[in-house]
Amino acid sequence: MENQDKYYKGLFFGAVLGAAVGTIMGLLFAPRKGEDTQMIISGKLKRAIDRATELYEGSERDAAYSNEAKHRSQEIIDSARDEARKILDEANTIIRDIRGNQAKAQEN
Repeated sequence: MENQDKYYKGLFFGAVLGAAVGTIMGLLFAPRKGEDTQMIISGKLKRAIDRATELYEGSERDAAYSNEAKHRSQEIIDSARDEARKILDEANTIIRDIRGNQAKAQEN
């Protein structure tokens, strides 16, 4: 059972890391402006977090789930929310760096 938990935990963090790297690469090579891309990403992320919260709150009403399952799902939601915030912060930093480099290039 413990190995299975480690497997799913590793799978989850691998997926989050892959999403973060994919997001950053997408931002670097995106055909749209950084602001447009940032607004699209933040909108989708907010909808995903809201949906995850709705699912979690709905599961609270369902007597079939044990307290342990509720606790684990809340941990996953909190972890996903924290990772999403980190990804957005990294994306914002990258966008600012790119804008700064473009401004320096234009001055030269």
